Amino acid sequence: MKKTTLLFVTAIFCSTFTFAQWAKMDLTLSGGGTISNAVNQLALDNGKLYAATADGIFESATANGADWTPFGLQGKRVFMMSFATQKFALTAETAADDATKKTLQLYKLNGANWELTNFNPTKLAVFGTALDNLINFAQINDGTNNVVVVPTWGNGIWRSTDGGANWTKSDYAACPDAAENALSYKKVPGIYSFPGDATLYGTDKPSGGSNGYQSNIQYVIYSEDFGATWKNLPVANFFNPWAFHKRKVGGETFFYWGGKDGNQGAIWRSGDAGLNWDASLTSGVEYWDNRRIIGEDDGPLYIMCSVNNVYVSTDNGDSFLLVGAGIVIPETKPAPAGEPFFLTNLIKSSSKLYLSTYNDGIYQFALAANALKNTKINNLEIYLNQDQSELAVNAEIGSQISIYSITGKLLKSVFSDNITSKMSINELSSSVYIVKAVTTDGTHSINRFIKK
Repeated sequence: MKKTTLLFVTAIFCSTFTFAQWAKMDLTLSGGGTISNAVNQLALDNGKLYAATADGIFESATANGADWTPFGLQGKRVFMMSFATQKFALTAETAADDATKKTLQLYKLNGANWELTNFNPTKLAVFGTALDNLINFAQINDGTNNVVVVPTWGNGIWRSTDGGANWTKSDYAACPDAAENALSYKKVPGIYSFPGDATLYGTDKPSGGSNGYQSNIQYVIYSEDFGATWKNLPVANFFNPWAFHKRKVGGETFFYWGGKDGNQGAIWRSGDAGLNWDASLTSGVEYWDNRRIIGEDDGPLYIMCSVNNVYVSTDNGDSFLLVGAGIVIPETKPAPAGEPFFLTNLIKSSSKLYLSTYNDGIYQFALAANALKNTKINNLEIYLNQDQSELAVNAEIGSQISIYSITGKLLKSVFSDNITSKMSINELSSSVYIVKAVTTDGTHSINRFIKK
């Protein structure tokens, strides 16, 4: 049985970091003109910034913009890139078997030329279903070959070990926790690889059995044989499971998960390789459509909620705050393929965040040195009396002790003048509540209680 618990909230949710602002990047080409402002994905490689646009790929040698040069595939809508051992790019093109539909084609950079691989050689529309549900594809080295793995929405996972000349499709499997006939490894939004890890990871929405059933539970999938076969672990219902990330904090490995609906938490987090998951109590409409989770070991965690904004957590995903002001989200978002997203990709260098948009170019955000650090949060000692009319809190003298609803609304706050502070909670209705103590030196302690 999968255990689900709640993360301790460590901050109130409406605060905004103001140490820097998002700024629009200059899209000027070095020879005059500008690159397309319809940017689907970004990549950093050897200090250079690459933008996959509706008119091919462009390179900024300084990663600061204003010096863009064409990098190939001009005239094509470049949908995704993978710039690891080799440089691959997926384009969205008209399907050969149905001119009303799109499909995927995969190109590989060979020297100075982009060459079409043998992925989907007959340009079938089945490879292009719901393209805007696709988030990421990956490369991984198996010790001998560079393996490229491409997911599709409804046509499974495809794998090549020879640079794209030959492809095999992973087998579907009956979904263990879903209704009759639901299949795993068929609708796969993203495949991910991580440095130093021989395992591939992905997100999966089981579906497509004979009765057309789609699972209410979404999965993290993983391959321990470089994409040849797959296993899965249930997470939660995000409707569409779009975002996955893996890193270490304090020497421990964590998985992070997000997707279409944020009402269950901005992210879900696992500290035991996906066996158990904790839902962030930072939740609400602003955290819906989470399409990217990024962050290095022991650093801040960033999420891109593509309808609304970019958020940061300095407590390993317990809570999220707005990164900064300056992103202009249109009142009416473009809706390619029916998906109401506006922000398309989020990446990070050592000094900046880069954010691409569906039709408004690229934003950049300067990260002040040491401005954001992961903070270790101590659990707060709290006790309820027998009739649940009073809460006792153990905290340092002078601490500010506050009670919040799970939506972040401040309900009451006191300053402690003894080691143990007692607060009347008679007026609180049956619910989950968050208690936070902040000492005079700024140390946070958090816990929660349930009033029945």
